[in-house]
Amino acid sequence: MASQQNLYKFNEIYDKTYLDLSKYVIIKCHNINDTHDIMQEIYLELWNLLNKKEISTVNIKSYLIGIANNKIKKHYTLIQKLKTISLFETNDKEIEIIDTIEDAMNINALIIKEENWNAIWQFIKNKKNQDIPKVFYLYYKLELSIREISEELQRSDSYIKHLIYRTLHELQVHFGNGGN
Repeated sequence: MASQQNLYKFNEIYDKTYLDLSKYVIIKCHNINDTHDIMQEIYLELWNLLNKKEISTVNIKSYLIGIANNKIKKHYTLIQKLKTISLFETNDKEIEIIDTIEDAMNINALIIKEENWNAIWQFIKNKKNQDIPKVFYLYYKLELSIREISEELQRSDSYIKHLIYRTLHELQVHFGNGGN
């Protein structure tokens, strides 16, 4: 019965904190490809804590941000140690490791064919400037305004607009959009 109560409490916390916490992690990460793993680690730790002891939900968002900070630091320390592993190595099925990493990005605001979504997200998240996938995720997925994004990333509004419009133009050139 306690497990059912913990599941209910976990789902409630998850629903209340996911958007804010994902925004925080995206902004703090060096590479947007790392955010999915870090978010999983944060909520896994929350689940383990709920099963071990009673947790107050009064300041739960602050508590989760503390966990997020620790997970981000740990992740990037581990990344430095594992730099010799290439994501472009192939597994036993001749699939590159990077292609097996799931991402939950969906660029709804672009009018594109459904089969191009994965290719577009791959194109965006592999940009050298990692501000680009952050901006696209915050703008199109979390629907933040340009002003909010510029404040969160501590960049100018014109820089954010430039990234969006330049990348949209690159997407039109690269993927075609029927001249629209």
